[in-house]
Amino acid sequence: MPADELEPADEPRRRRNSAEAVTWEVRVAASWTWRLLLLGFGVYVLARIFDRIELVALSFVLALFFTAILHPLERRLNGLVRKPRSLSAAIALLIGIAVLGGIGWFVVWQITTHADQLGSQITDFVDKTRTWLQTGPLHLKSADLDKLADNISTAVKDHQGQLISGAIETVRTVVEALGALLLILLSTFFLLRDGEMVWDWVVRLFPRTAQQKLDHAGRVGWGSLGGYMRGQLLIALFHGITISIVLVVLNVPLAAALGVLIFLGSFIPLVGLTVSGALCVAVTLLEHGVTGAIVVAVAIILLVQIEGHVLQPFIMSRSVEVHPLAIALAVLTGTLLAGIVGALLAVPFVAFLNSTVHALRGTPASLPDGQEFPVVDESGGQPSSGGQPSSGSAEEGREDA
Repeated sequence: MPADELEPADEPRRRRNSAEAVTWEVRVAASWTWRLLLLGFGVYVLARIFDRIELVALSFVLALFFTAILHPLERRLNGLVRKPRSLSAAIALLIGIAVLGGIGWFVVWQITTHADQLGSQITDFVDKTRTWLQTGPLHLKSADLDKLADNISTAVKDHQGQLISGAIETVRTVVEALGALLLILLSTFFLLRDGEMVWDWVVRLFPRTAQQKLDHAGRVGWGSLGGYMRGQLLIALFHGITISIVLVVLNVPLAAALGVLIFLGSFIPLVGLTVSGALCVAVTLLEHGVTGAIVVAVAIILLVQIEGHVLQPFIMSRSVEVHPLAIALAVLTGTLLAGIVGALLAVPFVAFLNSTVHALRGTPASLPDGQEFPVVDESGGQPSSGGQPSSGSAEEGREDA
């Protein structure tokens, strides 16, 4: 039979063999790629929607966090009041508002009371800086400093229109902030009162086969979120009181207000305490010089160490703990996406997500002390714990863990 008559019969086989020539690993990689691209597109769409309704979304997220803090108080009040549920929710919300309002009033009162003293200290600091620039290593001339001051004044005069528009924008921001505050209060109240009903409604949006597992994972994540927020509240309170005592002993002005600033900054792990602590060091430097500033800096460094090695393991359960690397990445990402609010919300969100994902997968976020997750031995493929071979299959090892 001629060769050209065999070619049509062999052509489908060539095409089939060329398709089958793609290795299994490449097929898996391709499947992962298009699925990840689809997930990335979905995340992008959600981010765009979130950007359009940023004020509403952030307000609701803040309400969730306040609810996580006030929820245990509301439950205890509900046990005392019994009915109606609105009364216990309203009392818990009023207590939260009173605490936050008291903190804000105290900071404003401290600043207005010591405004003259603080202003004179800033003026003295500017004069000392000017003298150092003239007599220090830079040896700047007085004419150069005067020229620099004139340039700053000229820049302010030339951009007065922008300053006015900035003031108008500030007024608009204040109005939006008031609206967001009202939304946060309303959302917190209704979540405290009807949170269980709202969660049941959310669960029923998903297929019936997934509702039980989703309900369990959501409750585990909510417990971790509440535990993290309440634990961080205790840690921030410890930081604020300790720094306030140190500043009072050194007779630093605005000591109580700076302590409250440390308290608020401690809700942003790593970064918050560092920034607010630097401000305390700067104020101490103005008042008592280098020695006092060093004392405050050492106290802040000790606080960071005590938090990492004592307070975090003692106050927060192991299921709430978040690795320092994850904290740093979360704070940086949250700051880039939403500024200070993003930095404040990033780590609690990571703690919630960590516990929820582990609950969905049916694996613990962490193990009790003395136990380790099973690992695979490179030689035999059998699971082992802590580097020691274990008896049984990988499934048994997971169950033991």
